[in-house]
Amino acid sequence: MSDRSPALGCLLDVFASLKTSRSARGTRYSLGSTLALVLIAVLSGCKNHSQIFVFAQTRKALLERLGFRPPKYPRKADSRGQIRAPSEDTLSRILAEVGAAQFNASLALFLLRMVSRGSKAAVDGKTLRGADEHVLSVFVNDLCQVVWQEEVGSKENELSCLERAIGAILSRYPNLRLITGDAALCHKSITRLLVNARRDYFLQLKAPHTGDVALAEDSFAQLRARPPAARTVEKRGLRGGRKS
Repeated sequence: MSDRSPALGCLLDVFASLKTSRSARGTRYSLGSTLALVLIAVLSGCKNHSQIFVFAQTRKALLERLGFRPPKYPRKADSRGQIRAPSEDTLSRILAEVGAAQFNASLALFLLRMVSRGSKAAVDGKTLRGADEHVLSVFVNDLCQVVWQEEVGSKENELSCLERAIGAILSRYPNLRLITGDAALCHKSITRLLVNARRDYFLQLKAPHTGDVALAEDSFAQLRARPPAARTVEKRGLRGGRKS
């Protein structure tokens, strides 16, 4: 469809590639369209099948963009030409065909395709609300989306967690170019890993690290300093000639 965004088209393609036991013949609601609808509804706050149905039924334009079409042979004459959302029972049957691992793998593939070349990502640690769990998150600025979460073990901190996971993160998302982080991640081990992977980094320094701050300021001062202006010097050759 002409009004379909690249992100929506990518999401539909990824979900449509999933394998199920459903027969293509007589199928009214495609797998890709239904899964995309469920994902959008859940991200919008829906918590069960009933809420997803109500959400979809009141957004006919969204259904059309997702690829839903009116039935060719509607049961009621007054339903001709109208797009209807999948019922609660239909949602249950379709979702039962897809395992959680399949769904998560498809969603990860979607995020991978959406991370464009030269993207920037911010790495930060957070404690999940309502759970005694501390995770390290990778947030891609262009997508406004967390694409990676790594649990910080009980015997490690954010720095050691990032040291352990940075290789897998960069391998998973080769288009990430610039990595930013706060002072907790400002360590030569991280910078060495990023430089070896040919990536750029921007790490924050705080005032207590006076030696590191002074070293950074001196380095930036040298970068800002302009080289001396070039000038021409005349020299006399061995035979009295002049060279410039």
